[in-house]
Amino acid sequence: MSKERYMKFVEHLKEVAESRIGYVPGQIDFLGDKLPAVVANFVRLYGSVMEKGALDVKTKELIGLAIAVALGCKHCMEWHTIGALEQGASEDEIAETLAVTMVMTGGPGLVTWPEPVIETLKKYKEKQ
Repeated sequence: MSKERYMKFVEHLKEVAESRIGYVPGQIDFLGDKLPAVVANFVRLYGSVMEKGALDVKTKELIGLAIAVALGCKHCMEWHTIGALEQGASEDEIAETLAVTMVMTGGPGLVTWPEPVIETLKKYKEKQ
């Protein structure tokens, strides 16, 4: 694949990020410019994994959210919160996802890590 084609993948990712979470994370911007093939191939892998299979997309988004919270990845929390909502997840389903994460990670899973999820839920509600 040509560098131009990889750059088109990266530009699309940036557009989707801007649309979904309201900004392009700096690392996506930086790596997309420096290593477009790496970012483009990640996007292709992500798309393949996240499409409907034995698990529906909503469930995959909730799993992604739980892992994002457990790892403390703010951008990922925002991304998967929006993704879960777009796939029809309720706030109750998101709350239960956070509760499972809390049980598996201990105190930080309750006190600190899910803050971006709560902020994203508020912003999403304001847009509706």
